[in-house]
Formats: sequence, structure tokens, C-alpha cells
Amino acid sequence: MANKPKAKWYRLDNSGMIYPMVITLRTQSLYRIGVELKEKVDPSYLRIAVNSALERFPYFKVELKRGLFRHYLDENNRAPLVEEDDGVLLKILNFRHNRYYLFRTTYYENKIFIDFFHGLCDGTGALEFFKSVLYYYFKAANDPFPRENVMTISKKQREEETEDAFKKYYKKIELGKGISKMAAGSAYRPNGKQFHYEGFGLIQAEVSTDKLLEAARKHDCSVTVYIAALAMYSVALCTDVKDVKEDFVAFIPVNLRKKFPSGTMFNFTNFAKCPVPKETERTFDDFIVVLKEKLASQLTEEELQIKLSFSSLMDKLPLLRYMPLFLKGFISRIGREISPKSKQTMIISNLGNVKLEDGKRIRNFFFNLNCNERTPINLGVISYNGVTTLSFTRKLIGTDIEKNFCRMLSEECGEVKVVSNFREENDVL
Repeated sequence: MANKPKAKWYRLDNSGMIYPMVITLRTQSLYRIGVELKEKVDPSYLRIAVNSALERFPYFKVELKRGLFRHYLDENNRAPLVEEDDGVLLKILNFRHNRYYLFRTTYYENKIFIDFFHGLCDGTGALEFFKSVLYYYFKAANDPFPRENVMTISKKQREEETEDAFKKYYKKIELGKGISKMAAGSAYRPNGKQFHYEGFGLIQAEVSTDKLLEAARKHDCSVTVYIAALAMYSVALCTDVKDVKEDFVAFIPVNLRKKFPSGTMFNFTNFAKCPVPKETERTFDDFIVVLKEKLASQLTEEELQIKLSFSSLMDKLPLLRYMPLFLKGFISRIGREISPKSKQTMIISNLGNVKLEDGKRIRNFFFNLNCNERTPINLGVISYNGVTTLSFTRKLIGTDIEKNFCRMLSEECGEVKVVSNFREENDVL
């Protein structure tokens, strides 16, 4: 009798290993990439597409397992689940119901959604997988688009796709310096009543990418700085100066692949923590000036190297590396519980421009971030075919921040299309 092939397994990267340890009954580190098609979704084609994409991304065809010292990813031979979306945005991922996959695929009318657990990958890897799913979806429908900019089965898997880039670029650092960079300071948290039940509010704005670039150039800043400043300023407009005790802090994920070359499809992201001092003059231009300076200082290779290396310490320090997993998880959860204040006012993540087909079949992409009680509103940004989509997800019932943001965006960039899931109308107050 032939021997059964040995199952494939993968190490969690040095950033991803923290996420399984801090899962609670109410909080998971999830995010969503979605697409609106110009036709109704055929679920049979979508099932074919997910299975085909997993042939190219075998390291996503996995389930999470517990080892003695750390979690790891083990081959998952179950058929991935594809089902109709129930409208609860970024609800807790039930791993057993989801056949133990670390991403969830759903659809509704002409939209496809994939929710990813951050322990598996960051937005870069997730977007590449999502593009592959779309390619195989349209191929199943006998309407394929060009394979350019898509990772398909015909393109051989590279070894670096599964590398731990944090480990690859690790350099020894002073522990105190790393702690000061990663953990310093509290931030103003937007206040207000929060939803009682699962699911988040969604307000999504669509604007011309060219108009957005033009507005950013007018203010002599990048699009990311422009959006972050507009978001922080929108929060400030909802506050009374005398009530603000902490700074407004924009938390901006940074794709480390741009500074430290890697083809990994796992996590290789860190962050720029950009505070706007509470004493800053309440004008949009002043917020831009501060954030432009803060972001630039956070993006130096030296700064990113310190944060990258600090993220690897759990694997590099013998005391942490060989600490039993249950104890690591306990310490990680306790650490979060004893620090009740938020470290950021808002997470603002820009996935950039999606290069795919020419918009013949796809109307737009969108990117939704998770949020929680401490950071109750976040902003995901993605661009496609000349349109930038900015998606606010929130636990807050009130929508004043989004109203300020969309009003100013319209004043600066012209026409803005706004849609909402009206989550506030479905909550029992």
C-alpha cells in the first residue's frame, strides 16, 4: 500500500503569531476585501474559483493548530465553504462552521466578500488571493480577463511566498528602544453610544482618484497624508477643545515590502503611529502639516527596522520563544486588559490601486477594517479603475465623523457617492 503523502504545514510569521493569542468571544482581528460586479454572482462559479485559487495558494488552504510553544498552519483538506452573506459586517469567524479555514467567502446579489483573519496574512497577500479568485470566477463563466497582474496556477509558486520576512530582516536592537517605539502614548478615542449587537456600521464614499490626487497635490502632501488628516480633522470637529485630554493619533499600516524586498504572502506589515497634538490649531491645513511631518519621520529605514525587529522578539528571545503557548496567550491578553486606553484614534489603511482588468466586469473594490470598543471607528481605502473607495466601519451609533469627512471631501474633490448599511437603524438602544 502506498504511503499517504505527508501533510504540509507552515510556521506563522513573527507578526501573525500574536493574533491567535488575543482572540476573545467579542474580538477577532478580521478585515474584508470585497468587489461589486456588474452582474449577479453565480455561487457555483465562486466555489470553483475559490478551490482553483487555493491550488495556487496552498499556504492559504490551511487551518490553525496549537503547538507546545506557538500556533502553526496545517494543511486543510476540507472543501472551503462559500455561502450567502447575512449582512452582519465582519462578524466573528466561527472556525468550525467555516470548516476551519482562516478566511470566509460570502456573496450577496452582485457582490463578493472575503473576510480574512489577520493571523493568516496582511492586505497585500489577501488582495493577491482575492484577485486570483476573481480570475478563476470569470474563467469558470467563460469570460476570462488577462492573467497579467494575477497569480495563477500557470505561474510557479516562489519559495519566498511563504518566508517569514520579519525573521529574514531581523537585526538585534535595544529592547527599551523597541518598547518606546511600539507602546508609547495613549490617544483620544471617539466617544458615543456603541452598538449592542454583533456587526458594524458602514459608511462608504466613492470619489474620483484623479480629483483626490489633485486635492492632495494642492495641499502639498501624499494621498495617504491627505486622507489621514481629513479623518483626524473630522474627529476633532466632533470634540470640544477643553474635553480632549489626549492627542489625535492616526495609526497607518505600512507595507514593509517597499523598504525590505520580499514576496511573502503572509504578514509583512508594521505601522506608523502619527499623533496630532491636542494643542494643534483646529484647521485642516495645520493637521496636514503635522501628519506629513510625523509620517515622514516614521517611514525612515531606521525607524521601520526597529519596529520590524521588535515584532520578531517573541521568536528571538529564548525566554519568550520557549515559553509554553498557554502562558504566552495569558500574558498577551492580560497586557491588553491592563491598558484600558486606546493607542490610536483611528486606523487608516490604504491598500492602494488594484491593477486588474479594465472595468468591463467589475464596478469597484472596497476594503473594510475591523474595530472594537477601544478603537470604535476605522477607515479602509482602496482604488480601482479611476475610483477611490473609502469605507468607514464603526461600533459607534452616531455618524458625525463620517458626515464631516464626506462633506469636506465633497468640497475639495467634487462629486462623492455615499452609501450606508444603516446599521444604526437595526440596533436596540
